[in-house]
Amino acid sequence: MCIPNQKLDKKTRCLMALANISLVLGLSLWLCVHPTAQIEKNWLHAICGFLLGFNVTVNLCRLRVARRCREKQI
Repeated sequence: MCIPNQKLDKKTRCLMALANISLVLGLSLWLCVHPTAQIEKNWLHAICGFLLGFNVTVNLCRLRVARRCREKQI
């Protein structure tokens, strides 16, 4: 499924870029940070979970908006 960037407004494109950055950060944070204590691991899990959840939420909301716009055009 592809959402063409030309049909999206500036706010939506900015949110999609932010969601993609959060996806990359959430997945690559484990490669950069090596926690030693259990509390550090817990915080790292929380941050990664938040970033990945943010990505999923924004992408699903944007797909819903794009689908609604497509239905209005038909």
